[in-house]
Amino acid sequence: MASTTWLDNSWLEAVLLLGAARRAATLSDEARARVKPWADAAQARFRVARELRDAATQRVALGLLRDSAFFALCALEAARSPLESAPRSAAEAWQRFDTLAEPPRHPPEQLALVRTAFEKGEPLALDLLPARAADELRLAAEAVVAWLLGSIEVRTVAELARARVVRTALALAALAIVVWGLLSYWLSLAALAPR
Repeated sequence: MASTTWLDNSWLEAVLLLGAARRAATLSDEARARVKPWADAAQARFRVARELRDAATQRVALGLLRDSAFFALCALEAARSPLESAPRSAAEAWQRFDTLAEPPRHPPEQLALVRTAFEKGEPLALDLLPARAADELRLAAEAVVAWLLGSIEVRTVAELARARVVRTALALAALAIVVWGLLSYWLSLAALAPR
């Protein structure tokens, strides 16, 4: 288990990408090639599901999140070893997830709820949920799928290093602009203050 430092805080990860770099370093080019199609399919469905926010498309979003979770589980398995055969069902994918030698760390507390709902093989299981249960499942599913996708890294270490440089430069530029704006505001107030 890797040691953690103050640099591993989630608010710095978006800029420094240290956790992503550690995950990328553990994947060989062959494993990355196996994982990429599964991860791309999961990401695409997750992005579309997050766009669907009205009540009429709630069940469609849940179906996309279920598919995204399935593809993410397949990607996690493909990262560890070549898939002799892809899982045929969500239940099988979740069972294989239990057998991973190194499962992703820090699972969200909603994992059991989402797993129970997404393992069902019945095609209309998500469509028959009451509105309140669907809303609760939707929020939980987004958290779980985001966690699964966050455990998969298909970018290379070099790509992450370039992204880190760009993100750090943008973060420093934004910080400089904020400091300059606050300083200008303070100087303006000081100039307008009655003597």
